[in-house]
Amino acid sequence: MAAEKVRWGELGCPTKMGPYRLAGEVISVKTIHLLAAENDPDALFTVVAWRPPLGPAEFMLGHRVA
Repeated sequence: MAAEKVRWGELGCPTKMGPYRLAGEVISVKTIHLLAAENDPDALFTVVAWRPPLGPAEFMLGHRVA
């Protein structure tokens, strides 16, 4: 995944926690992200990549930055 940040609207403004697709990757959204986004499609979040020793990278939202 090339983007290091993602807007809430790019994820489709999720209303439930779970996996969401963006640019062919799956990004995990948690309850804390739903609260932090405050239903703002322009809310900007960092994207955290975790690369396990075996298997593909996993992506999740990090902190809201704007």
